[in-house]
Amino acid sequence: MNTRVITTFLMQLSVLLSSSSLVAQNPNNVDTWIRQSTFIFVGTVVALNATTMNAVAANEGLAVVRVDKVISAPGAPPDLAGKNITVKLLPTAALRRGEAATFYTKGWLLGNSLAVIEVGHSVAAEAVSQEQVNAVHQQMADEDLQREMASAVVIVAGVVRSVQKSKAPHIGSEHDPDWYQAEIVIRETLKGKPRGEAITVLFPHSDDVMWHNSPKFHEGQQGIWLLHVNQVRLPGVQEQYTALRPLDFQSEEQRERIQKLLGPKQ
Repeated sequence: MNTRVITTFLMQLSVLLSSSSLVAQNPNNVDTWIRQSTFIFVGTVVALNATTMNAVAANEGLAVVRVDKVISAPGAPPDLAGKNITVKLLPTAALRRGEAATFYTKGWLLGNSLAVIEVGHSVAAEAVSQEQVNAVHQQMADEDLQREMASAVVIVAGVVRSVQKSKAPHIGSEHDPDWYQAEIVIRETLKGKPRGEAITVLFPHSDDVMWHNSPKFHEGQQGIWLLHVNQVRLPGVQEQYTALRPLDFQSEEQRERIQKLLGPKQ
């Protein structure tokens, strides 16, 4: 083959590989991977086409990776550093045995070992910092709160004056919310036009699995309520204020954050 052709091909291949590497290290890619990941770690490829899981057969899409450093692992088993786990690699992953990388993964299986699914990886020398992970997680939390505030018809800061059983009917089910009502004295309105200086908010007193995460209120409680109407289609609660999702009640300490996310007073 012509030497000039070979040289040209190698130069083009070098540029292509260099470009792929640059894409892999793009900060925007890293932020996207962080958003998709539940387990981020620096690791070294111990074996390809291999597994640590009794329940998973070895195949060419798997790798055994030693966890060298845990960067972010909310809810993951403790003491993973130094242990081998199974990683289901992306089809485009081009890792070699002995190569170190920062792995961005999400959970797959937990048994005699741990198996995760790769959403991306970068060279270990460019490991993401805990500060960057925290910043992305905070941005995600802010986006969730902003969406919840956008759907709220009224947002008020106040204090619970009284709590009593509501007259809303029971629904004749094991998932009956057992409605109670809290009277909230408004100290400040952050969004909307509440009816009066005090408002009544319905909340499920039941601790059933369907309502377990819904905020429960008590006399003297202070905070910020993100109030909705028609959050659920149940008899007796139409057009009534409710705060059924965990984000619908925030502590007073979140006031500055909420005002910042709301923007100009609405």
